[in-house]
Amino acid sequence: MTPSRGLSTLRHDPQEGHSEGMDITESTHPLIVVGIDGSRPSVSALAFAKEYAERRQGRLRAVSVWSYPISYNPLPVTWSPEKDAEFQLRMASKEVFGHTLPEWYEQTVREGSAARNLLDESRTADVLIVGSRGHGGFTGLLLGSVSAQCAAHSRCPAIVIHADHDASGARDAADQTERSLSARGRALVVGYDGSANAYDALAWALAAAEDLGAPVTVIRTWSIDRIPRESTDEFGHAHSFDDVTAHVRRDLVSETQTLIEKHPRVAVTLQAVLAQPAEELIKRSKHALMVVVGSRGRGGFVGLLLGSVSAECASHGMCPVVVVPAGSRTGSRAPLDVTAVHG
Repeated sequence: MTPSRGLSTLRHDPQEGHSEGMDITESTHPLIVVGIDGSRPSVSALAFAKEYAERRQGRLRAVSVWSYPISYNPLPVTWSPEKDAEFQLRMASKEVFGHTLPEWYEQTVREGSAARNLLDESRTADVLIVGSRGHGGFTGLLLGSVSAQCAAHSRCPAIVIHADHDASGARDAADQTERSLSARGRALVVGYDGSANAYDALAWALAAAEDLGAPVTVIRTWSIDRIPRESTDEFGHAHSFDDVTAHVRRDLVSETQTLIEKHPRVAVTLQAVLAQPAEELIKRSKHALMVVVGSRGRGGFVGLLLGSVSAECASHGMCPVVVVPAGSRTGSRAPLDVTAVHG
């Protein structure tokens, strides 16, 4: 089938049975941390974390955080926020695992700020997983305060889980199966803009796809107002959409080829698309296994920890959205700026 105007696709087929050149970016048993507050999105985050840990042979740590609320009315003498946190964690674990907990799963209850505690965990974790919305905050916000801060400040890749529930809180069984990490044909969709952080995101996605047995689709968008130019172009020369798309695709191939070749078991599709990046990635998220983005791209304002594209994807994505911080590929992690973390 001929690609539509503004869309160019290139596929890299894996070599069957070939195991040379595998790039192991995580330890044999990566540490996966998930935040639990008893809300439905946090239970969905734990369910996703369980399957993710099983597929990647990782260790899973569930963290529930408590603090005394600011109240102008006297609190019941017998009430304990710590006991509430323990109960919420116990109930979530029972719902996801049943009565028998595996050896690779641990539960911990901490006092203080939820965001600060989870971000402390991100210093040593391989992945941090949070639900898109918790119990706190304002109704109507698509991304809660804790999840937004984790996406912006996490020292390791942060996965934001968006869960659709009916009024009773139960997920549709068919949708749950379709959204499983075992769902065949669903790809990890990576937003790539040529930045170093986008390269980090692609490296993470390829390593994850290798463990999950999933394909990867790499998207590079272009827009009318930012058409790439050849050095030989004369003033006023206008390229056709097909020419520009081919140019963007060539750049995408040349910039990612070396990294992709390190993962011969992963089927990779490279696509150049005329579209706005956030809009295109959110559209793709409806049928994606995950959407993977770098925390910062080429655009936007210097100093922002979370770029507009990654923020929009984390807020509006219809599948798990992975936000990969700079330095994930090399293992270098910038120190956590606690002054920027609220709560």
